[in-house]
Amino acid sequence: MKNQVRYLKVLSGKYAVLDQIVGTPTAPLAFNHDQKGLSMYFTCASQNGSVSFEPVLFSTVMTGAGQVGGRVRVTMETNVTLGQWANAFKALIDFKTTGSVAGLGSAICAEMVMGGATMPAAGNYAPLELELVTPVGWTGVQVASFAHMQVSGNSTAMTKFEDTGYLMSIVGLGAGASKIFHTLTATPAATHGLKILIAGVAYDIFLAVTGN
Repeated sequence: MKNQVRYLKVLSGKYAVLDQIVGTPTAPLAFNHDQKGLSMYFTCASQNGSVSFEPVLFSTVMTGAGQVGGRVRVTMETNVTLGQWANAFKALIDFKTTGSVAGLGSAICAEMVMGGATMPAAGNYAPLELELVTPVGWTGVQVASFAHMQVSGNSTAMTKFEDTGYLMSIVGLGAGASKIFHTLTATPAATHGLKILIAGVAYDIFLAVTGN
């Protein structure tokens, strides 16, 4: 148990882990591919339709102005060529055979609540940040993109998705001359394009300066 739990403190009759270390950066615990350092299994039979079941909760309150971070971080490093997939974080919903959701089901939910009072004009706010870092020495010969979207599964079911599904679903945007989803006052010619890759073929999403 050395280097696994350094000490515990009793708070209000409950044990709270104040400083937990599993291995060290210079001496990490070595595992085989079929071993897990931490496994937790939960089940919930409640049918409450208004309160989310959250078996694991990380809650952080930031009280120092100017402090950065506040995140729960997952890091995976490698200096070798890995196999057919590698993920620093994976979230999965499996609806099995008869599972479903009455509203919106998502494997990852990114949600941000903006301030209710006047906020400084400076700053950039986004529920989801995608950042691709290109270090010195990167050759750029690999296929790289900000997001990879793939449909897989039964071929018949995949065809059904292609016939009835959408690339994305955006809700809450009203049309108008000055809106994000805006109405055009003219039909300008495309001057630029955004490259996308579909089934290994490069396409362009045409862009034009609308003047709106």
